[in-house]
Amino acid sequence: MLKKTLKRILPEFVKKRLNKAGFYASYNPKVGHVNLGDLGRLYPFSTDFGYDRGGPVDRYYIGNFLLKNAAYIKGRCLEIGDNEYTLLYGQHNVLNSDILHVDDSNTKATFIGDLSNAPQIPDNIFDCIVLTQTLHLIYDFKAALATCHRVLKPGGVLLLTSPGITPIDHGGWKSTWYWSFTDKALFKLGEETFPGGEINVETFGNVFIAAAFLYGMGLPEITAEKIEYQDPHYQVIIGVRIIKAKP
Repeated sequence: MLKKTLKRILPEFVKKRLNKAGFYASYNPKVGHVNLGDLGRLYPFSTDFGYDRGGPVDRYYIGNFLLKNAAYIKGRCLEIGDNEYTLLYGQHNVLNSDILHVDDSNTKATFIGDLSNAPQIPDNIFDCIVLTQTLHLIYDFKAALATCHRVLKPGGVLLLTSPGITPIDHGGWKSTWYWSFTDKALFKLGEETFPGGEINVETFGNVFIAAAFLYGMGLPEITAEKIEYQDPHYQVIIGVRIIKAKP
């Protein structure tokens, strides 16, 4: 009753201040009265995903997803590009850490090639594949997931993250930035490419984080309260865990 009364009698600027303080969280400005402030611009604060403002907000979700699933990062593991996440989250549980790189520019790579066409990788050899922020850069993403299924051992685990709401890279990846996914799409893809597998899909983000990420705000600029709130209607990152079916 109090909020309804305040909504009727308070001036607009007072409502905004109360809303900012968390007192009047349900307040919506009238049409034509939105105060855009620093967001009323045509260019983002950063064109480097916020790396130059303390780090990208989406990395928080990727790290949390891998931490939550760290117990699966064990045995012989494959990661794309480098093995930073494998070693960080798998630690002493990783017995062998392989890297698939698209070309020979990474001297630490144990396999060279495209994940969507990698006959050089033997069948059923990996306990875990860490596939973060990669699927959207592969045109034939179904073939890439089929490769993951083929090279994982029965009972092996694919840990996949993919951007949903995101800027497109201004740098080297812009020429192969093909796709953006949703939780429903990735679940269906998991069903098709991992028949009989156990599939778990999570979404991370909310309308504020989506806007902050698009504008290039850095992680230090975001409060814990805002980044922890999850609204599946605004999917900044999708995390997928798939366990390959055993015979």
